[in-house]
Amino acid sequence: MKKAFSIVFILLFFVSKGIADSPPSWTPYKVESENGNFFSWVRFGDNDTIKSPWERKWALVVYTKDSTELWQQQIRPMGYPEGKLSNDGKYFSYVNYWYYSDSPVVEVYRKGKAPITITGDKFSIPTQFLQKTSSHQLWLADKGYHYANGAEQQLIINTRDSNTWLVDLETGELKVEGVSMHYVYAFLAPSIIITLLYILFRKRSRITSANKI
Repeated sequence: MKKAFSIVFILLFFVSKGIADSPPSWTPYKVESENGNFFSWVRFGDNDTIKSPWERKWALVVYTKDSTELWQQQIRPMGYPEGKLSNDGKYFSYVNYWYYSDSPVVEVYRKGKAPITITGDKFSIPTQFLQKTSSHQLWLADKGYHYANGAEQQLIINTRDSNTWLVDLETGELKVEGVSMHYVYAFLAPSIIITLLYILFRKRSRITSANKI
């Protein structure tokens, strides 16, 4: 039975890695807001069918639920049907599950404004927290990313190093929520080492005292 569970776990592990490395589809796709009041299409922005999909221009078009066009903007998709549309129809956010230190991993498209782009190095994720697949690295926690509830115009991003990041959708400012876990890890590591050394020292002292008796 134990062996069977081990086999199932290994299979699930490789399946998840396979999904993470699945090739891009490069097809137009639709994304709805969570409240259902708006929807968007990421589609070709030209008629040049001779070019490969990744070489063509792409457009993001946002509509109200009755199909009235609100706004559109040129977009640079990664070939996967991903993204989140805000409940007010003003923001379309694309967060790449694959980590790149010097390339945009977060892109926020905004009505009437230039997009926000954030490269991976801005999140300062230690390499030991990046999950390796057969060809890439994953950096998002299971919670992924979502828009803040209420009046705050923020995109919330959860990373694998247990940090929660806030992106101001108006200014593009990126900040960590609360105390960065990097500082917590930096504090805990020497504290644990000192504690272990103290325990070993006490234990050794007791053994020495017992031998003298």
